[in-house]
Amino acid sequence: MVDTVAAAVLGAGAVVWLVWRGFCTPPGSFGSWAMFSHTNAYRVRLYDAADGQPVCPWTYEPRHGFLNSVEGLDDLVRYLEEEHGRRVVGEGVALLPFTSVRIAVRGGRVLRA
Repeated sequence: MVDTVAAAVLGAGAVVWLVWRGFCTPPGSFGSWAMFSHTNAYRVRLYDAADGQPVCPWTYEPRHGFLNSVEGLDDLVRYLEEEHGRRVVGEGVALLPFTSVRIAVRGGRVLRA
């Protein structure tokens, strides 16, 4: 009986500790969940360089790719130019682990603004 109670208390304590470490500690600290602290994403406004019309990147992105890296944006810019013949320009922000960086799309490349 004592072993069962001790195991239940230790199990409950471990679950509480995991939830607390996962949700209540700053990202990057020991034991934090990388799922929450190491995401990459970008938000950008793209325009066709020829006529200035807006280009929605989500029309060309895979449906599961809503948190994509800057390298993914570079691939998208290259894909638009090579496959669709659309040269795009734009500005936005890249969300990197623990920081954000302003970016620009110029000349078929993603650059730090």
